[in-house]
Amino acid sequence: MAPTTTKTAAPKTKTTDAGVKKGRGAPKGARKANAKNAMAKMQAFFKKHRSEYKDLSFGDQQKELGKKWKASPENPKNST
Repeated sequence: MAPTTTKTAAPKTKTTDAGVKKGRGAPKGARKANAKNAMAKMQAFFKKHRSEYKDLSFGDQQKELGKKWKASPENPKNST
């Protein structure tokens, strides 16, 4: 005869959020639109300032422009 094992269920914990209102935040469409607008602004910034880094390779241009973009007042993240 093989030994039998029995499993015991762990007690269930009951959690309720009764009376707690959760904020919904911005709708999905608004977040997507904001991200697209920010990306378009960044691309325009890069295009405008790319001539300052003509002597660098494309990858190095991107790095330098990225650093400049992070500190720029045109960046939507810096305006808040």
